[in-house]
Amino acid sequence: MAGRRLRVTLASHEALDQYMRFRDLSNAQLATKVGVSTATIAHLRRPRGRKTCDPALAPKIEKALNAPPGSLFLAEVIDDYSGDNRNGPAITTRKTA
Repeated sequence: MAGRRLRVTLASHEALDQYMRFRDLSNAQLATKVGVSTATIAHLRRPRGRKTCDPALAPKIEKALNAPPGSLFLAEVIDDYSGDNRNGPAITTRKTA
């Protein structure tokens, strides 16, 4: 049985950091605005931190920072196949807005 899911990846830790500085928002302030923990924002902001987030979170962050949709996060559609797949899931990249 095949499944599909959406993976959302931060385009740039530096871009997120710059938007937050420009909007004068701390990790805690942005976290409160988008309804996540301060640690989640800190992990996304850290240069060697997390690069993915829940697909519902990305547009909330962009909206809270008044960033254009799709400017901070990239979306990929991932086709997961069950069974003996020794090469892992097939990834089909499609930009979504």
